[in-house]
Amino acid sequence: MGAWGVGILQDDTVSDVVGFVKDRIKAGESVTIATDSALSHFSELENDEDDAPLLWLALAHVQWTYGSLEDRILERIRKDLQLGNGLGRWGEDSKALAKRKEALNKFFAKIAVPKSKPSALPRLVVRKAPFKAGDCLSVLLDDGRFTAALVLKADNTNPEYGKNLIASLDYLETEPPSLAFFELRRWLIKTHGNWNNEQDISWYQTVRFKEASKRISIVGSIDVRPSDPHDSRFYSGWISLGAQITLCREHAAKFS
Repeated sequence: MGAWGVGILQDDTVSDVVGFVKDRIKAGESVTIATDSALSHFSELENDEDDAPLLWLALAHVQWTYGSLEDRILERIRKDLQLGNGLGRWGEDSKALAKRKEALNKFFAKIAVPKSKPSALPRLVVRKAPFKAGDCLSVLLDDGRFTAALVLKADNTNPEYGKNLIASLDYLETEPPSLAFFELRRWLIKTHGNWNNEQDISWYQTVRFKEASKRISIVGSIDVRPSDPHDSRFYSGWISLGAQITLCREHAAKFS
């Protein structure tokens, strides 16, 4: 955890708490109940003299934003300011310390007055993974040729950011792949650059799928086998799906 600026929201801990509260609100909790949920979930922060004030700053930000700042939270912020709590990590840089104090004072002055137009409560936006496990994808490339990719998993654990695990296949032709080709499991191996012959497999979230969907079509569906890859350490954008095949072929051509 760390900070990348003196601003109230420029801190990993604050961001985590704010995100947690918003998620609880999206799940149907009131702002007050979501706040209590956060206090319970992040209770260990209260034992850290640097992190404890951050917890309350985050809660104050969320409650003020949605027009329901509780007195107990406002008073906790006031107390921390008076005692200089949470400033230990800024002590080695006098300029940064001064700017942090200024940011805290401005923040308190802001939240001490109710927000004139509270923001609307966040809503849960469901974005399911676009494909099912076993879907066989034909991908149209910029040069008019086609490549192939197999969907290995659909993970909708986070309803707002569903994702697919997709493996590219070693296919580059002027015609779309047949369903039978996917049964061969000819995984694409990245032989170029510093990939060290890694398989081209990645997670793809729903973000910006619509833009790429016009060039992706489902050929059919097959069963995913227990021996198929089941995870990847990489996340990629949909625009990059299918890009590796041309790089691999160009690399192979240099040595043929």
